[in-house]
Formats: sequence, C-alpha cells, structure tokens
Amino acid sequence: MLPIPSFVEQFFRNPATVGSLVPSSRELTDKVMEPIDFATARCIVEYGPGTGVFTDIIIQRRRAETVVVLVEVNRRFSQLLRERYSGQPNVHVIHGSADETGQYLQAMNAPRADYVVCGLPFSSLPRRQAWRILAHTQQLLLPVGTLILFQYSLRNTKLFEKFFRLLSREHVLLNLPPAHVLVYAPLS
Repeated sequence: MLPIPSFVEQFFRNPATVGSLVPSSRELTDKVMEPIDFATARCIVEYGPGTGVFTDIIIQRRRAETVVVLVEVNRRFSQLLRERYSGQPNVHVIHGSADETGQYLQAMNAPRADYVVCGLPFSSLPRRQAWRILAHTQQLLLPVGTLILFQYSLRNTKLFEKFFRLLSREHVLLNLPPAHVLVYAPLS
C-alpha cells in the first residue's frame, strides 16, 4: 500500500479521481467483499483500485484462474499496482478509463465480468462521464453479474438506478469518511 503521505499527495493532485484522503478501513473492505462469491467468479473488475486495499483481498480470496482486471486512471497508482502484483497470475493492471473496460477485456480475451467493484467518486465526475461508465458497466457485466459501489454520498442513487436494480445498501460508519456500500444487479 502507498504510504499515507503519497496517498494524500495523489488526492490533492487530482481529487476528482482519488475519492478520499485516506485508504479504506477494514470494515468497509469487508462489507464490499461480502457479496462476492469467490468460489465461482471467473472475472472480477475493479475500477479505481488506488493503493490496492480491496485488490489485496480480492487476490487473496480468488481462485488462481479467476481473471482480475484493475482499471486505474491515476498513472502513479497504476505503476505501483503493476509492481505490486507483477507476479500474480491472471491479474491485469490497466492504466485507463473505466468506460473502456469492455475493450480491455476483449483485448485480453477475458470473460464478461461477474463482479465490478467500484469506488469511483461519482459526485466528482462530470455527469456525462459518469453516465458513460455506468452504461458501459451494465454491458460488460454478465446478466447475473453484480456491481458493488462504495460511495461517500447517496447523491447519485437515481443515476445508478437508471442502469441497475438495487439489491442492498449499507452504511459503514467505521471508515473515514463514513461510506455507503450499494450492491446492484444490471437492469435487463
């Protein structure tokens, strides 16, 4: 994981793409991982893995043949993730945008995603970009796939529900700042 000063530095350089000043808590991580069936998942995508807090747990719990695709727009975080997971089979770090993930999956001949874990700060993203990411995610998930979002605000739930059906929502207070974990299924 990045040391706290580096994480803070990246936040201040581009707060629109780094959603928080500090990495996520263990309580938040556990709540985000809860919906994932690691025994059956063939492909797990993570948007904005940042320092790899969620990624570490995904890699620990997944089967070796499960494809893990990490899409990170921050160049420094991408480099660090590449170095950190270079020896891991079926782990792909992409320096790019979440709304192009389908192309990345196709280029690596990966299956459609069973799960997308997303901590992108939708409240900070331009509305058009947020719309593109959600529409794209709806298409790359399997029909029985799951989008797991963690957000610091519920401000965008109406937008999320244009593309997805809410399965569950939990508020995790033991995180700085407190966060909401939203679990969605794609609308058919």
